[in-house]
Amino acid sequence: MGKKINRRQALGILGASIATVAGIGVWNRPKIIDFLDRDVEKQENSEENTVVTRLYPSNGQQLSLLGFGGMRFPTRMTASGKEIDEELAGKMIDYAYRHGVNYYDTAYFYHEGKSEAFMGKILKKYPRDSFYLCDKMPTPILTGLEQAKKIFQGQLDACQVEYFDNYLLHSLTTREQFEQLYIQDGILDYLRSEKAAGRIRCLGFSFHGDVPFFNYLMDTFSWDCVMIQLNYADWNDEGEAPEGSRQAGTLYRKAMEKGVPIFVMEPVKGGNLAILPESASKILKAARPNDSEASWALRYVGSLPGIVTMLSGMSSIEQVIDNIHTMADFQPLDDREKQVLARSMGKGTETAQVHCTYCRYCDPCPYGVDIARIFHVYNAQAVRLGIATDTASDTDKKEFIIRYKNEVRRAGRAGHCIGCNTCLSRCPQHIAIPQEIRKIDAMVRKTAADTGKVVI
Repeated sequence: MGKKINRRQALGILGASIATVAGIGVWNRPKIIDFLDRDVEKQENSEENTVVTRLYPSNGQQLSLLGFGGMRFPTRMTASGKEIDEELAGKMIDYAYRHGVNYYDTAYFYHEGKSEAFMGKILKKYPRDSFYLCDKMPTPILTGLEQAKKIFQGQLDACQVEYFDNYLLHSLTTREQFEQLYIQDGILDYLRSEKAAGRIRCLGFSFHGDVPFFNYLMDTFSWDCVMIQLNYADWNDEGEAPEGSRQAGTLYRKAMEKGVPIFVMEPVKGGNLAILPESASKILKAARPNDSEASWALRYVGSLPGIVTMLSGMSSIEQVIDNIHTMADFQPLDDREKQVLARSMGKGTETAQVHCTYCRYCDPCPYGVDIARIFHVYNAQAVRLGIATDTASDTDKKEFIIRYKNEVRRAGRAGHCIGCNTCLSRCPQHIAIPQEIRKIDAMVRKTAADTGKVVI
């Protein structure tokens, strides 16, 4: 087991190079690159400061409890638009690899189709047997078997590998869609043949549907693994009926009953559990003053038996350092800490957050509304400052309007939503997006009027 990395020391090296504004990392990029380069010398040939591992029964290997997700790499604006910041993101992956992270996850949709090739390019420098790579069949765009075959081969080529350690049926949502594509069209049999040929080592699925559909999948078919959304906000206890996204407990217990190894997405709920209201944050800080809010979410998930790896889509070096700090010499929540977390949730029920994970599956909006960005600014600013509950000061209201105008481009603001409902079927969180967007637009307009600002 590796020794716990000294987070304060690591972040102290960066000094003023990282500032945090409402949980959003703002980089002094040259200093961060220098920090990552110097870590190479410090960590080379060292077995210290590495994240803990868990046995993956389906392949008999030890996988890092923390996995690096490929959905939220840092980006840069270029002449051709927003692109993955390959230098910075690559060095972040290298940092994670040096500190024991050996599980990497990508998908056809991530970063507008560019995540797979980037992940393959960075991992190519390492021995193939030193890391585990997961990719996914893009269920929402599938039309038939021949397309699936071309996509699968294209993914292997993009990732520059001869096999995937885990391969998932991505974002299963409805039984009707699953049976049409994977059973009637033969895509599941095809993927099983690829497993028999060794180009897939373990086959599973990622899930965004309801409990009856999940039970059908688990009771009817044999799987090497399953990936579910699980975090303390989405957990429901035994006997507590699933409601909305709060069904993680039910899904977890079913997977445990069937003996299927569990991989976890959204342990921090798209960053929502790293940005808590003050009432909840104070309770956690009182118990562990030096720990981040995100670390509580990771430790909650890691404390559950049967979890092999939890994925974090890390977009800043601060997040990488903090997550590795949490997962080096991992400490499960004890009974007292579970009670502390329960108290924080009890006081945080009035957060008014929109439970968006910023996956951007809702894109593109036909009318240009930047849905995920609006929700992000709302959750990070309006909820934090109290504007969502109309308890903010005039100064806070002015700060929110300035940030809203700066962070949401004019053509993508909430007022452009016409309620066409195109986004509804795409949202894996089943958020009533048009309704929430209209509420935010009304709040923005009222706040702007209160402060004498103009927002179009």
